[in-house]
Amino acid sequence: MRQKTSCIIAILALQFFMFNVSAQQLYQKGDVIHKNGKKEAAFIQMNYAFPQRFQNGITYLTPKTHAKYLKKGKVKNKKKIKLKPKEIIGFELANGQRFSSIKYMDITGKVKKMLPKRMIVEQLADGKIDLYKLYSRTTGKISYELADLTHEANLSAEGRRNLIDYIQNNFQLLIKKEHKNPRNVIHINLLNFIGDNAIVKENYDNNFYGLRNQFSEELKQGKLVNKSYEASFLKMVNHYNSGGGAALEKEARK
Repeated sequence: MRQKTSCIIAILALQFFMFNVSAQQLYQKGDVIHKNGKKEAAFIQMNYAFPQRFQNGITYLTPKTHAKYLKKGKVKNKKKIKLKPKEIIGFELANGQRFSSIKYMDITGKVKKMLPKRMIVEQLADGKIDLYKLYSRTTGKISYELADLTHEANLSAEGRRNLIDYIQNNFQLLIKKEHKNPRNVIHINLLNFIGDNAIVKENYDNNFYGLRNQFSEELKQGKLVNKSYEASFLKMVNHYNSGGGAALEKEARK
């Protein structure tokens, strides 16, 4: 019963957010990268209160339509362009964030989905190792904690901020090397990814990236990690992708 109630609350909160986010917040300037590699200037709908919307497909406006939207405060549905993950390579935002269309099979839950699903995730690093961020959804089967935050978000502006803060600090970190589909970092043997670079491996063993601090008894990271974990993991991956040479060792030790 509680799970059913949580789903109803989440749906109501979704409707609330859709009608209470300003045009400036809802659409962010960037570029959509189509399957043929061509970039299209766009204003992309981004709302971290329910990130599943831009992870399952994007909605965007042309610059001309967006200018009219800001002036009139509304836009006709037929002017909104919607694309599925399979129709794009990804998109970039003017603030530097990058998002890529990938295939991912989530095996972190009790019910295992046997086929990879294409979705759009934030790309943190690319090279020999790719690193991605998958935000938690806020509708459907969600945790009690997230359901409670979603309910609070429906009641006040502070509640909305708390929900978004939670979403942005509790996410899956996905990793891929070479041509394999990405996996959650809790399901990998890290040595299979960085063990072929002696300097990066030594730096990790000596905790120069700070990543080993994330495995303390107090933290107990599960399938969801936080920004601190992300920063340490990303520092290690960036060093590995750059070659992990001696010239970069001092930087890694900072």
